[in-house]
Amino acid sequence: MDEVKAMARAGESVGKAVGTGIKSARHGAKRASEIGMALSKQAASRAEQELANRGISTDELQERIAQRATGMSRKELAKRGRKARKQWEKKTARSRKQLAKNTVAARKELAARIEPTKPKRRKWPWVLLGLAGLAAAGLAAFSRRPEELPVASADDDINRRDSQARHRANRSEVPAQPDSQPNPVEAERSR
Repeated sequence: MDEVKAMARAGESVGKAVGTGIKSARHGAKRASEIGMALSKQAASRAEQELANRGISTDELQERIAQRATGMSRKELAKRGRKARKQWEKKTARSRKQLAKNTVAARKELAARIEPTKPKRRKWPWVLLGLAGLAAAGLAAFSRRPEELPVASADDDINRRDSQARHRANRSEVPAQPDSQPNPVEAERSR
């Protein structure tokens, strides 16, 4: 049992050593951060004094650093940043639109796979049938039109001498009247 007690005492002493080591590390880190902050404040104030001695403000320093790093002024960098931001917004808008279109297409495709619909009936046979009906109606209307009588040609009956003259006197149904007596029909017309 002596071994167990020895091991327990050793564990306790190691635990104390680890605890005190962690505590001293925390205190040392806190002291280092405080000293670092104080030194950085001193360095910043010393740098500002040096810049003031040379006649350079902090804004001018930033401008010069940007100029050396990129070859452009801060204004040009800001302008370029705005332009890049606008282009990025346009690109994201186009991507969103394309994503929306692809989503709609994917939904339609998925819906068609889940529940296929009947193929749509074609309408063009009905259109052809309607046109054929109109053509048949037109043909029927033109076939019932009265036929025109052919006009007599100038060479036909007028110049023939062998045909009988068509005078009133030669007609059997109309009695001939002498020229001196007036025609009763013409007498009534003149009144």
